[in-house]
Order: sequence, then C-alpha cells, then structure tokens
Amino acid sequence: QSHGGGSGSGTGSDDNVSHQHEERMVYYLRKNFYKTGSLMANSCKSAALLGGYDDAIVHAAYCYGKHVGSAFQLVDDVLDFDGSSSTMGKASLADLNAGLATAPVLFAAERFPDEMDRLIDRKFGEIGDVNRAVELVRQSDGIQRTKDLAHVYVELAIDAVMELEPSPYRDSL
Repeated sequence: QSHGGGSGSGTGSDDNVSHQHEERMVYYLRKNFYKTGSLMANSCKSAALLGGYDDAIVHAAYCYGKHVGSAFQLVDDVLDFDGSSSTMGKASLADLNAGLATAPVLFAAERFPDEMDRLIDRKFGEIGDVNRAVELVRQSDGIQRTKDLAHVYVELAIDAVMELEPSPYRDSL
C-alpha cells in the first residue's frame, strides 16, 4: 500500500494524498504571497503610482513585484537547506525547526508521502524529525523542483517588466 514514487495506482487513497499535497502547496504559495510577495508587489505598485504612471504600468509593476517576491521566498527556502548561517543571517533549517513545511519539503512529500506527511503533521516536533525530513528532501528532487518553480516566477516577473517601455532602467530589472 505504499504510495512510493508517485506513480499513483489510481486508488482513492492515492487521489486523497495527491489532493492533500496540492492543498498544502496552494496554502504555502498563498502564505508566501502574504509574507513576501505582497510587500514587493505593493512596493512596486506604489512606486508606479507615485511616479504618475497609467494603470497598465501600475499593474505591470505590481505583477513584477509579486513574482519577484515569490521567487525570492522560494530561493530563501532552498537556502534554508543549502545555505550557511553566515550567508543567510539566520540558522540553517530554521523553518523546519519552527515546524514549517516549505517547498522543498512539500515536493519531497510527493516522493515519500507516508513518512513525510507524518513529519509534517506533527510539525517536525519529535526527536529526529528534522534530520529525517532533511534526509528525505535530499533523497528527493525537492530542492531542484523548488529552484525550477522559482525560475518560473522569475520568468513571470520578466514578462511583467517587458510591459514597460524599453529603457536601461527596465533592462536592469
């Protein structure tokens, strides 16, 4: 009855696990927007409004900030696993130690649903949970998939900024 490598047997149980993982990812991405994306989006929007630009440019500025903020948060989540406390300004694995499941963990849960879901549900609160979660993330493609998703958001930010008139300022973004 293992859900193993995510091949899915089409059973209701597999569908429920897949749906739970999708819900967790949607919640995580929404939380990231409210945490980082909205700050960057509204900062960029405010700059465009204060600059007296039209609605199309204000919207492009907002979208740019929103997508840059999302990419930023995803990269921050990767650095929680790959960065050092001296480069991060915070302890490595701070999110896991705080009981938070970030994108690398959520992607790893798709590969190892039975074990990772238990760790997530108890917020990595038992002795050895954080270390086991790190092992599962490293055995999965969670970090790479998080980098890939960050890249998607970077591309969306570039698309948004391309709505601006060509200039050295736009191109520097």
